[in-house]
Amino acid sequence: MKTTMMTTKSFGAAVLLFAGFGAMMAQAPSGGDAVNGKQIFIKQGCFRCHGTDGQGGAGRRLTPNPLATPAFIQYVRKPSGQMPPYANQVTDAELAEVRAYLATIPPPPPLKDIPLLNQ
Repeated sequence: MKTTMMTTKSFGAAVLLFAGFGAMMAQAPSGGDAVNGKQIFIKQGCFRCHGTDGQGGAGRRLTPNPLATPAFIQYVRKPSGQMPPYANQVTDAELAEVRAYLATIPPPPPLKDIPLLNQ
């Protein structure tokens, strides 16, 4: 009985551990280090047009739900509109990290959940 109870507890702990790991993976998709991606995003000046959290400004909104990594890289290399191309300034691996950073930024709260907007 003790063994079964310990096994059940261990199984439950393992399930929680893997569930937490799965949530982390959803926040930082494979293909890049999100922490380094944020540093690259700031260092390259992306925030000047796209905002510190990719919320947009002079440049388009990048979050939530950024382009898939291959499409993101292709767009940065050959953009349309006013964005300058970044051919040699960053590597594909660095762009994957920027994309990983953008993917960790949650969407803004719904308007109905912002008290000031509901007065």
